[in-house]
Amino acid sequence: MFTRVSFPLLLALSLTVGCNQKPSASDSAKPSDQLKLGYVLHGLNDFTQVIKQGAEDAGRTERLSVDVLGPAGFSTADSIAMFEGLTQKHVNGLVVVPMPGEVWVTPIRQATEAGIPVLTANVTSPGSSAKAWFGQDEYASGVILATGLRKFLTAQNKLDGRIIVGMCAPGVGVLVERYQGFKQGMTGTKYQISEPFDVTTENTANYGAWENLAAANSNIAAIVGLCSMDLPNLAKLKTRTKGQWLVGGYDLGRETLDAVKAGTVQVVIGQHPYLQGYLPVVALVRHLRDKQPLPQGWVDTGTEVVTRDNADAIYERESDEKKQAQWYADYVAKHFADLNAVAKPLPKPRK
Repeated sequence: MFTRVSFPLLLALSLTVGCNQKPSASDSAKPSDQLKLGYVLHGLNDFTQVIKQGAEDAGRTERLSVDVLGPAGFSTADSIAMFEGLTQKHVNGLVVVPMPGEVWVTPIRQATEAGIPVLTANVTSPGSSAKAWFGQDEYASGVILATGLRKFLTAQNKLDGRIIVGMCAPGVGVLVERYQGFKQGMTGTKYQISEPFDVTTENTANYGAWENLAAANSNIAAIVGLCSMDLPNLAKLKTRTKGQWLVGGYDLGRETLDAVKAGTVQVVIGQHPYLQGYLPVVALVRHLRDKQPLPQGWVDTGTEVVTRDNADAIYERESDEKKQAQWYADYVAKHFADLNAVAKPLPKPRK
C-alpha cells in the first residue's frame, strides 16, 4: 500500500487483441484507444493507490483511457457522486469499490440500465447488477490470519489472554467475513476474542482509537486490525509504548512490511490490490473491444501470507517497479489468461 511509479504489465501474449476490427457506430465496437473507462475507489490512501496503479497500468497496456477517481476521505456520498458523474459522461465501462455494498445497488443499477457495464472490486455489493467481483476469499483469509497468529503466540508461550480486533468500517461485508473467519480460526483455543471495535478509516483517528483500546485493555495477547491503515498505526503504537502484544492484520504497505521485517508485526495477509485494479479493466476491454462475455460472479485475486521469513522477497517485489511488473505479468499469464474460465459463484456469507 504505497505509491509506485507506473510500469505497464507486459501481457501482450496472453491477451486476445482485436485491434484490426473495423469500428462501427456502436460505442462497444470502438477501437481500444477510443474506449474510456472509469474506476471509482472508496477512498484515497496508500492501499488504494496500488489499485489505482493496477487500473492505470492496464489502461496503458491496452491503449485506452482509464479515469481513476476517489474521495480524499472514505466518503460514500462523494464516491457515489464521482460514479454518477462518470455515468453522465457516458464512459464505456465502470469499475467501483462499492463500500458499503448495499448503498451501491441503486447507482450500479442506474449505470447498467444506461448501457454501461459495471464490475466491482475489493468490496462486494450483493444484489447489485454488477456482473463480477474481483477480490480474495475474505472468510478464508481470516482463518489463515488466525492460523498464522496462533503459531507466533504458541512460540512465545502466550496460550491465553485477550485478542483485541478492530474494524475500520463496521458492518461492511468483507470486513465482517474477515472477522468471522478469524474467530473460526481461533476455535478451540483459550483466547478471548473481542467484538470488533470501530477504529475508523481516517488515519489520525485510527491511531487514537488503537491507543485508547490498548490503554483500556489489560492482559492483551495480540491485536488484530482488519483494514489497511491499522498495521502501520499499531506498529507505531507498539514501538512507542513498548507493547508486548503481537500484531496481525491486512495489506502489504511499505510501513507494514518494514514493521514485519523489524519484528514489530508478526503476520500480514495480502490480497493483491494491484490485480483488483488491473483485472477488471482487462475484463472490460475484452468485452467492449473483443466481444468476449464479461466474467460472471467472482474472480479470486488470491491471498498471500507474509511473515518475517518472506518479507524481504515481498518487499523487493513491491518496491521495485520493474520487478513488480514482471512478477504480475508472469502471475496473470499463468492464472488469469481466461477470466471467464476462472470466474466462479460469489462466496456465500459464513459464520
